Amino acid sequence: MAEELKFCPHCGAAVTVTDDVCPQCQTDLRPYRQSSESQPASAKLNLNSLYANPYREGMKRLEKRDGTSAKKKRWHWPWSKE
Repeated sequence: MAEELKFCPHCGAAVTVTDDVCPQCQTDLRPYRQSSESQPASAKLNLNSLYANPYREGMKRLEKRDGTSAKKKRWHWPWSKE
């Protein structure tokens, strides 16, 4: 990703591969290059999570991380026969 960082993420000035600091705004570029390299290529952005319930999406990530899942409670009307 170091080769792909062509512009400063802070001010938009052009930067080269060898620059550690933006020549215009003096922003440190190393964290931006390291953070993108550390992400695995298989991790994809789930656009559905942008429109979904944030609580539910957070619980999905928590269950995936811990490997446990709580029993889902099904809500029903108090007067129903279920």
